[in-house]
Amino acid sequence: MTAIAEGVFCPKVWLPNGWAERVAIQFDESGSIASVEPEAVAGNLPRAPGPVVPGMPNVHSHAFQRAMAGLTQHAGSDKDTFWTWRQAMYRFVDRMTPEMTEAIAGQLYVEMLEGGYTAVGEFQYLHHQSHGRPYETRSELSQRILTAAHSAGIGMTLLPVLYASGGFGGAPATEGQRRFLNDAEGIGVILAEITAACAGDPQMRIGLAPHSLRAVPPKLLREVLNMLDDIDATAPIHPRGRANA
Repeated sequence: MTAIAEGVFCPKVWLPNGWAERVAIQFDESGSIASVEPEAVAGNLPRAPGPVVPGMPNVHSHAFQRAMAGLTQHAGSDKDTFWTWRQAMYRFVDRMTPEMTEAIAGQLYVEMLEGGYTAVGEFQYLHHQSHGRPYETRSELSQRILTAAHSAGIGMTLLPVLYASGGFGGAPATEGQRRFLNDAEGIGVILAEITAACAGDPQMRIGLAPHSLRAVPPKLLREVLNMLDDIDATAPIHPRGRANA
């Protein structure tokens, strides 16, 4: 992301200590904020048209579902439920390619930025090819999401979803879930690869999202959390912190 101006003059800005007036915000060549100067003189800086507030985070995104918009918003059987929606989602994601994944996510993240969101928590369900076999690079689809976020210029916490079974007690997964599934070794490779890909980038952070007690047996969850500790002991976990996981 390249700055389009050296800075902007803001009549009113929400800063960590509250509202401040007549604030000059300067940017560096990458577009990052280099300095914030309250009680400044506007000079030749362009003027913000109104109050300025920090960008908002979108804390729960499933980027691939952006392309489903409209597919299920129609009148159907009065017996339709969340589960019928889920079957439509399975049919849709079965056609997703890495290129589609990146393009859809990229469009979504640009739309988020236009709406005032500057960071996103992305729950990344899709891991494998349509027949369920891993890509040659195990984290191929997660890497595509990271590339889309980087190209758009949005901050990201990427949360690969750990999904191991189709129901309580380790019930077998359905055919529609085959692109989501990982064992401890598989999700470990994905976490290691995307952590390495994000090293040194302050805009990117890696965590983990165990899908639910329904899809992640307790023994597997403990094993993966121990593995994540070895990769990054500070990595965020959804929905609970480490002490309660």
